[in-house]
Amino acid sequence: MSADTMDPPKKRFLVFISEIKQQFVWAEQFSGQYTKSVTLSDGTTRTIELTAVKRDGRDAIEFNDTGHHQYMELIPVRNNGHVNGNLMVRILDMDDMNAAQAGWRSRLPASPVLPPDTSLISIPEFVPPGFTQGIEILNDNKTPMKFVADVLMTHAGLSPEEANRTMLAIHKRGGTLTPTASSDDARRIAAQISAEAAKQGYPLICRPVSIGLANQSGA
Repeated sequence: MSADTMDPPKKRFLVFISEIKQQFVWAEQFSGQYTKSVTLSDGTTRTIELTAVKRDGRDAIEFNDTGHHQYMELIPVRNNGHVNGNLMVRILDMDDMNAAQAGWRSRLPASPVLPPDTSLISIPEFVPPGFTQGIEILNDNKTPMKFVADVLMTHAGLSPEEANRTMLAIHKRGGTLTPTASSDDARRIAAQISAEAAKQGYPLICRPVSIGLANQSGA
């Protein structure tokens, strides 16, 4: 059974190393070869050496754990690991993982993008019960979802769970209305979010709105 080293620039991997009581390595990237020494909870030291190889014409990882040697075949998608005693080593092929993610995204329903001048406050199904004033955010195809969640936490004061839930609602429905304590708060928050989006080059639409005064300017 022959093993020939892969061309390192052509393969990228993520490695995870852990035991039951602790995580040593989380998603460290490598190409070609990787070496890591870790101290287990029982005080022993283990040295992990990983080498990307071709074995019998198939992609594999040559696995050395302080003298223990074997091969780990790469199983699509992102699902290969080895347990040696109480130490677990897991390898992800980044190219395979990225291809799988692209395939999953292509099968998702399209995210609705409403016209920029859409007034959500005039669409009853978008208006939360008891809403009087707040901010209106519309979905687009360029602003990252993480950015939206981050600015909702930073400027609107939402918890991580609320920010993530609101971001997903924007993505799935085309926009949301988020209540604020006052119209002044709505204007301030919308201006801050709009300024940060513009600074990053994102076309995110965020503006203050209130019942009877839809589509106010965030300037």
